[in-house]
Amino acid sequence: MKRKFAFTLAEALVTLAILGVLAALLIPVLESSRPDKDKLTYKKALYTMQKALSQAMDSDSFPNTANSAAYWKDTKIEPEAFCESVAESLNIAGNVNCNIPAGSSSFANPNFTTNDGIRYWGLEGKFTSDNRTIYADRALSKNEINSLEKTRGRDADDLGLKIRVGYDGRVDTPDTDEFELENGLVDMSLQSSEGNL
Repeated sequence: MKRKFAFTLAEALVTLAILGVLAALLIPVLESSRPDKDKLTYKKALYTMQKALSQAMDSDSFPNTANSAAYWKDTKIEPEAFCESVAESLNIAGNVNCNIPAGSSSFANPNFTTNDGIRYWGLEGKFTSDNRTIYADRALSKNEINSLEKTRGRDADDLGLKIRVGYDGRVDTPDTDEFELENGLVDMSLQSSEGNL
């Protein structure tokens, strides 16, 4: 006579309890091992902007590469020259929107979007000081925007991750309150005399 295998109610409950404990332990570990989208976006944007500025400063679009920093700050040049020079050095998906009044670009109206889906804005207009803040961010859903408004402590008009760009080609995240969020996203120093990452 064959013996039938069956579980008692107590055995089934113990098995479910063990599975519940394992799930409670493993889910946070799996969540923490998933890459942080903001951190990845920001590091990629910093690297991309550093590379684009280096290429733009070495390109033929500047009349004198030795004085390219002065060129970007020159009051006689076209306001969109900086934005267009940077855009020429990147793989852009779609149109480049540089010929607009300074300060009119935004997350919803970026200067350009790269092929990897990162939007950049704040590049229009001339340099009015030694450096300026530009913004980068990935495409976000409405739910992500609502969530990030709370977690970043910024409203929808200020969603972008800030990057400090110097007209001398330096890209960094200065240790200031303005860059508190961004400094928390990078675990390496971006400031160096060569401006390399």
